Parts: sequence; C-alpha cells; structure tokens
Amino acid sequence: MGRFSFSKSRNCINTNVSAHLIKQDMTKLTGLIILTLFVGQIHAQESSFNYTRDFVKILEQTNNQSSDLYIDKLLKRFKSNDNRLTDREILSLLIGFTDDPYFKPYHYLTVERRIYTLNLKGKFNDALQLADSLLVTVPLSQQSIIEKSYSYYKLGQADSSDFYMWKFKRIMTTMASTGDGLSPESAIFSLGPADGQNFIRKYLASDIGTMGSGQDKNGNFLDILTAMTTDEKTRKIKGQTMYFHVQHAVKKMFDPEELADTMKNTKKNKKQKLKVGKDGRVYIKD
Repeated sequence: MGRFSFSKSRNCINTNVSAHLIKQDMTKLTGLIILTLFVGQIHAQESSFNYTRDFVKILEQTNNQSSDLYIDKLLKRFKSNDNRLTDREILSLLIGFTDDPYFKPYHYLTVERRIYTLNLKGKFNDALQLADSLLVTVPLSQQSIIEKSYSYYKLGQADSSDFYMWKFKRIMTTMASTGDGLSPESAIFSLGPADGQNFIRKYLASDIGTMGSGQDKNGNFLDILTAMTTDEKTRKIKGQTMYFHVQHAVKKMFDPEELADTMKNTKKNKKQKLKVGKDGRVYIKD
C-alpha cells in the first residue's frame, strides 16, 4: 500500500498520495474501505496470529536479549523508520511494550485526548510539545504519533509529517495482519483502548456506531466496535461489527480481583458499555 496522508477530514487517512499533495474527495473513500478490509483479511490469513497461543510466547522473546525480537532492538529500528521491519517484528514490538512499566493505556488517555484537542484548536506547536513529552515514555502511543504527523502537516513540514505517518501506517498494517476483526476468534490486536477506534476511523475511513466490550471463548477481553460503511450500490449505511484484543490493556486497568469480577460480569453481558471518567480512565458501566 502507498503512503498515508491526511484527507480534508482529519479523522480519515488516504493512501497513495504525499502529505503535501492533499486533494482527495471524501466520496472516493468507499472503495478504500472495501480494499483495506480485503487486504487486511489477506494479511490475517498469512499471519495466523492467535492471541491465546502466541501472546506470551512472543512476549518472552521480546525480553530475551539474544533474540532478534528483543524489544530494545526493535524499538531502535522503529524509531529510525527501518523499512525492513516486518509485520511480525512490529507486532512483537507492540506486545513487548505491554511489559513496560509505562504501559498504562487507560491512564494516559487524558494526555492523548489533550494532544488531539490542541490540534483541533490550531495550537500545533503546543500539540507537538505535549506529544513529544508522552512519546519519551510511551514511544508507541498511536494517538501521539498520528497527531504529531498532523501537527507537522499543518505547519507545512511535509517531511516531518511523513516521518511520523510512516510509523502510524506500519502500526495500522500490522494490526490488519493479526486478524480480519470480523469475529471474536479473528480479533485484531490493539495495543491500547483507543487504537481500535483509530483503526476504523483512520485506516478504514469509516465512522463508528456502537461501542461495547466482551470476551472471546478463552476469556480474553475484547473491544467490540461497529464500523459504519456505505453500500456502493444501494447507498445505504450498514454496520459491520469488529473485534479487537485488549486483554493486555485491561490488565493494567484493574487489580487482579477487580479484573476477575469484570470478566465475570462481562461474560453475563457480552456488550457492556465503557465510559471514560474525568481522570481519563475507562470504566465498565453497571
């Protein structure tokens, strides 16, 4: 796939154009949605990633200094935009970061949302500064990466925008390689709780309908989102339920007893709703 860039709506990402040549019509994105879903399904078939079977195995390799998947090696390559990085290596990098003490995705949601708001208000230099501060400890913050790319784009610094867009693109295509997301068994790996939303809005160029949560057959926690697309023939809007693995993120939100209770309650109600509190954390609604 080609390079990503910003469309007229900052919530969508187009492909095959550079960040400083943005002339895309939003109506052309329907084909992109279908193509991206198709490509994602092909990647998923090639990857055969199984969360329950593979997560711990990969995590162990990322902690092994003699392994090619050692997290420090992968992170150094990611920071330098190494084009030789494979989907497997970037997936290993994402999984490896779940063991980092700074990986508290529900806690730094507030900061990520603040970065987005600063860009929305046109305070691009402030957004860059805040994004930089978060990326020091959370170098894989998807929201910080894409917002930093957007800030540079709006400031007319195309090369810098493309540099961070590459990182966002590689995370997106890696996510697509882990599953088609169309069932709990083929759920897509999502590092943080907002990454599935980015995948639908920015990678699939689709709106989001309902948002809920549930579990797969092995008890792994899932974000369940509805991607809203327009049928090319009938022009009717239809929803496609998509599933994202966030078990590793949820573990960072609750203590062990709270997590057990949450899993028990979620099993009773497959689509419990999540809400974001004033402290930036995400809670399960009763």
